[in-house]
Amino acid sequence: MSRDGRYRFDMRVTHRVGLGEMATALAAAHRYHDAQEDGPLGDLGKTKVLSLIRQTLAERGSDYLEGWADDLSESETRLMWDWAEAQVLRHFPELSEGADR
Repeated sequence: MSRDGRYRFDMRVTHRVGLGEMATALAAAHRYHDAQEDGPLGDLGKTKVLSLIRQTLAERGSDYLEGWADDLSESETRLMWDWAEAQVLRHFPELSEGADR
């Protein structure tokens, strides 16, 4: 029973992801980072990368990911994408094989 007195249950959702989805989710998690004001993003540890990807997918779902860069310029989008892809590949180099970029 939930706190509000209603009967509910937890449901786990699995997302099958590759390099493209992981990098997109990571970039989406940092979409409000302003490289001009805040400087470039640094390297993240594997645990942080996975945590941010899981959190983004849980909050937004995979359908949301397509519009992550709608408010960014083309150069900002490329910068963020390159950073996110590098972070994923640093921890999961096997994803470079047959990547879904």
